[in-house]
Amino acid sequence: MTDATVPVDAAALAAVPTSTAPIITVIEPEPQAPIGRLREWLAAEGLTLRMVRPEAGDPLPSLDDLGDGLVVLGGPMSAHAEADHPWITPLRDLLHGVVETWVPAVAICLGAQIAAEAIGGTTAAPSPYGTERGVVDLELKDAAAADPLFSEIVDEAVRAAVRAGISTHDGTRLPVLVSHDDGVVSLPATATLLASSAGAPVQAWRAGRLLALQHHPESTPVRMERVESRITAWKLGAVDDVEELKHLSDADLPAEALAAGRRVRADAERAEPVVQAFGRALARVLARQARAHRLHKASANV
Repeated sequence: MTDATVPVDAAALAAVPTSTAPIITVIEPEPQAPIGRLREWLAAEGLTLRMVRPEAGDPLPSLDDLGDGLVVLGGPMSAHAEADHPWITPLRDLLHGVVETWVPAVAICLGAQIAAEAIGGTTAAPSPYGTERGVVDLELKDAAAADPLFSEIVDEAVRAAVRAGISTHDGTRLPVLVSHDDGVVSLPATATLLASSAGAPVQAWRAGRLLALQHHPESTPVRMERVESRITAWKLGAVDDVEELKHLSDADLPAEALAAGRRVRADAERAEPVVQAFGRALARVLARQARAHRLHKASANV
């Protein structure tokens, strides 16, 4: 196959039952980086989600047990931290299989970094380009406009930006929410680079039917505020161990950390129309691919 569409025999599909909702496996490595509103967007598309939480001891599924698609979310751990998080190695193998067999998938932040490693790319921890946190411009490559999956998502986000009066620089830039210290620094020739940012040359890419995003369409302004305020508190020395941040209330935070969080939230709220449009379109594209993948598998057995 030369693109990301699913070839399905229409006559064979007439005999395939379609009443059962497609199943998407969602791997959520860390409860502090949840699926968020992507859950409701996927559910609105008629998908059934099966949650897998490896840090809680859930075993990773095999390639044959994924259902009709896969979502891999982010987390604070490095893509190279197999010693402390042994599920990373089988996840890398699973993502390699997903790309090789053209299973519909979305990989976000840590998920995108592990996916890059899975197909022969390189992730640096920390990124040589520095940390990105808050709202940044997604700089769209020429390939984004022609990509069979990403172009639809971009088109919807650009339209939302125009309606909201947010500049897209003639459809070449979109505001997105980011929070990462590590980053993908190289991709193999089999992957298509779709977007960059000032602090991440590899921000979005596709391989097979996997869309990989360094940014967080599932996040919210409130979530961004919480992350920024607590990271700032850690940098200010308010806690000795970053793990303590999970248990801090706003009342425990320095005023400077609270102010940093409020600034990021304000930026994220301005970008909300674009972020939401991007996320809803992402869910729709994944749902359509999952249905086609499900029917294709079924038609092969008719």
